[in-house]
Amino acid sequence: MPDLNLTGYDAVLSWSATVADPASSAAGLAALDNARDTNVTISVDKVDMSDRSTRFKTYCPAMLEVEVTTEVTYNATTKAFIQKCIDRDVMTIAVLDSVAGEGLYFTGQCFTADLNAPLADGMTINLSFAPAKQTGSGAGGAPVWA
Repeated sequence: MPDLNLTGYDAVLSWSATVADPASSAAGLAALDNARDTNVTISVDKVDMSDRSTRFKTYCPAMLEVEVTTEVTYNATTKAFIQKCIDRDVMTIAVLDSVAGEGLYFTGQCFTADLNAPLADGMTINLSFAPAKQTGSGAGGAPVWA
């Protein structure tokens, strides 16, 4: 299965400091209005299942990998979100096709945070998120489309 990249003009990146299972039921999702160039990449690992019965390699699908990348401008609205990213706190991430639309929800962490401070514009942060493993009571949910 090839990578599936989801982007769109009306795409909305939202976050919540709370986690839930399923992730789509997390309370307090807040949209980041200045998030831009948001991409969702879903890719499938392949496992080599070849044997000597044929000269061709055969594969089967294995684990799914999900990553969200975006660029956010630093301002009063995004300050708490960016601090959560820098602290590597677990949070709920949602990328929806519109404000009231469908999309991908998951409990995740920020794994990359690159700060840019150009002369003409305000400070921007390029971020990437991936699902985070949690266990026990209060753990968040796996990625879900809702």
